[in-house]
Amino acid sequence: MKTTLAIVVLLASIVGGLAIAGSEPDNGADLAERYCQSCHVKPLPEHLDKTTWVAKVFPVMRQYLGMDQIPQREKLPHDLQAFYPTFPAMTEDEWFSVAQWYIDNAPAVLPPPPSIDVQGISAQFESVLIQRAIDIPMTTLVRFDVPRKRLIIGDGMDNTLHVTDAKGAPVATVQLNGPPSSVDVQPDAWYVTDMGKLLPHDSAIGRLLKITWVNDVPTSTVILDTLRRPTHVIVADLNSDKRKDFLVCEYGNLIGRFGWYEIDARGRSQYHELAAQPGAIRADVRDVNGDKRPDIVVLMAQAREGLVAYINKGKGVFTAKDLITFPPCFGSSSFAFTDVDGDGTEEIVITTGDNGDYDDPPLKPYHGVYVYSADVKGNYLQKSFQRLDGAYGAFIRDFNGDGSKDMVSYAYFPRFDRGDIDFVRFDVGYGTATAKTWRIPHSGDGRWLVSDIADADGDGDLDILLGNVSMGPGRTPEELSQRWMQGGVVALYLKNAHR
Repeated sequence: MKTTLAIVVLLASIVGGLAIAGSEPDNGADLAERYCQSCHVKPLPEHLDKTTWVAKVFPVMRQYLGMDQIPQREKLPHDLQAFYPTFPAMTEDEWFSVAQWYIDNAPAVLPPPPSIDVQGISAQFESVLIQRAIDIPMTTLVRFDVPRKRLIIGDGMDNTLHVTDAKGAPVATVQLNGPPSSVDVQPDAWYVTDMGKLLPHDSAIGRLLKITWVNDVPTSTVILDTLRRPTHVIVADLNSDKRKDFLVCEYGNLIGRFGWYEIDARGRSQYHELAAQPGAIRADVRDVNGDKRPDIVVLMAQAREGLVAYINKGKGVFTAKDLITFPPCFGSSSFAFTDVDGDGTEEIVITTGDNGDYDDPPLKPYHGVYVYSADVKGNYLQKSFQRLDGAYGAFIRDFNGDGSKDMVSYAYFPRFDRGDIDFVRFDVGYGTATAKTWRIPHSGDGRWLVSDIADADGDGDLDILLGNVSMGPGRTPEELSQRWMQGGVVALYLKNAHR
């Protein structure tokens, strides 16, 4: 519950501020303006509709604030009990003042998206369905291994990595303890994160595995254990000692952290914490400031959502710098550095679209694909936005070879109240006055959560792999839900035809 937890922190900071200030605020607007920006970007009333605030956000907020006790709190682990205090963190008058301000200023209904003029089905991609005889497709990881000419497909139901050839034919299977969430493909091995359990949790049962191959026969070795729901790993030398370090996003749930593990010649690990909070979903290692040192960029998807850079000061020391921040209800879902405008410098493409807080979530006008560019001081400013309800990923490239950029974007929480559903969009000439929107064959045969992009077949153009997590939060039309769960489609391979 990213939205509710973050706004609880907002109100807790309000109360702390009151105690220090020693004066009563005039109204809810004063409370929000004066105290809510200490831990994240201030959520505004118009970010959610009245019904969502009243029926879904506020009841949970009261539990986090200790104003309403949760059942069987004493049975929770000690570190989780702290999220549910036994005494009120604010008075009822203070609660009413803030809550009433949000309710009074929230819209009855969030604005709908603009209409889309879809040209039809594009012939740019040949859609290859990768299917298996399984009950419920739950693909938590997809990846191209281009040098080995393999596709990696992680199954979150049977906790396995299924390895196929370039056409989707089975090659090998690797059994894990829990759902695979990411793989860093290195020349010597694959480095795979195992989340321990599928649903959100705070148990330290996740692992990092090293998988080596001899004639398509895998051997697994545990590199790290007791990780809190790891969602991503990058293998890099972060302290210039010529040894592999492991940068791990331990997303967790209420408890999590982000940092890197250094392993010495004797195999002993030392942890370097960068952020002591949950929500790290994906990271990247790159030189952000041009000083020839590897910096770290991470997408945080809890509380203070957005992109944070950790600037490398040398000898394993990093300092944090916020690049992009969002209010806690935006649902950050992916990011990438891409040269969008062809000027030789990379912009940040970031999607917001996670909408899994509630069974019947509101469709949010700020969900979609954002492009940010850096100014001369290195500050990132929003350059463009394209709405896509429930957006979970976007690739901006020249897919058709005409010299202009195109965009393939997809949604895990699409809206279903229109005849033409945005499962996958293909915008040819993205960002130009002549841009056209197309659909992709078979894009409605799954609910796409994970993806990868590469020249998988070596023909000089870029292909895309999408993974189907067929069952998840939110309300889905029964016909679609049954087709996704029973169709056996684990992935959709979009082979670029370059026409």
